Amino acid sequence: MAALRFANRSYMGLAAAFLLLFYSASPARAEPPVYIKPLVVAVVLGENSEPYLEFIHALRDNILKRNVDLVVVDDPAKPLPEADLVIPLGMKAAAAVAAGKAPAVLNVLIPKAGYDKLLRDFPARANSKTFSAIFLDQPVTRQIRLIAAILPGKRHVGVLFDSIPKDELAQLRQQMSRYGLNLHERVISPALPLHEALQEILQESEVLLALPDSTVYNSSTLRNILLATYRSGVPLIGFSPAYVKAGALCAVFSMPTQVAGQAVLSIQQFWEIATLPAAQYPQLFEVMVNDQVARSLGLSVKSPAELHNEMSALIRRAP
Repeated sequence: MAALRFANRSYMGLAAAFLLLFYSASPARAEPPVYIKPLVVAVVLGENSEPYLEFIHALRDNILKRNVDLVVVDDPAKPLPEADLVIPLGMKAAAAVAAGKAPAVLNVLIPKAGYDKLLRDFPARANSKTFSAIFLDQPVTRQIRLIAAILPGKRHVGVLFDSIPKDELAQLRQQMSRYGLNLHERVISPALPLHEALQEILQESEVLLALPDSTVYNSSTLRNILLATYRSGVPLIGFSPAYVKAGALCAVFSMPTQVAGQAVLSIQQFWEIATLPAAQYPQLFEVMVNDQVARSLGLSVKSPAELHNEMSALIRRAP
């Protein structure tokens, strides 16, 4: 009996050792997955325009497989959903959202002048690291590089404006001088209406640079401005594809899809450190040329691809 009890104890010991070895060799049971709450981003449309819809489609494509829930609000008058970040498209939506209580706002497809106005109208937003923008317009240096690339022999550039901040005007003068260009300015006022200012500036200038000033350049004035520049043989440099199609010689602009890609980087930064990048101009850009206008003005101009490459080279050489 003693021997039998010994044998049983030995068997039990071997069994225990085997079970210990089995479980120690088996893979550890997987812990239950940890789900991180998705970042909720609400996009607010100022209107159902094609550029805004194109931006939304590109944004949705860019955030696929990211932990982001995208909500679209088609009217800025509608109540906003609960969202971590709100992206208003255009000034109408931007003004409505800025007046509300959205915790973080990335304004997109608005001009720099419009963004500056938002900061004046809503001073509580001015020093916030969660209120920013990607501008609609291009940096003036990029427009000047376009002039230097497409019209290398021209030296006298005219601009018309209703109002422009002194620092921006100083930068415009400085950059013009840097590229060997002479700036001619006219300020629209009751004493100098648009028609008279336009005639004066065309007499002094070899090229007219359109600034995104809605008082000067709008749907009711553009046709007359284009006719006057054409008759004077002075090409107009626009700031959108619509201007080139209407009769401007060329324009530099950013596609909504390019701006959407830049917005994704801002969303990523907000996701990581809960702050937005400082307000910025579009990083990527395109060039469009109206060949028919160029031929009518007797100009031999480079292709859009050549102009883009030359402008990029000028950017790389800039100090």
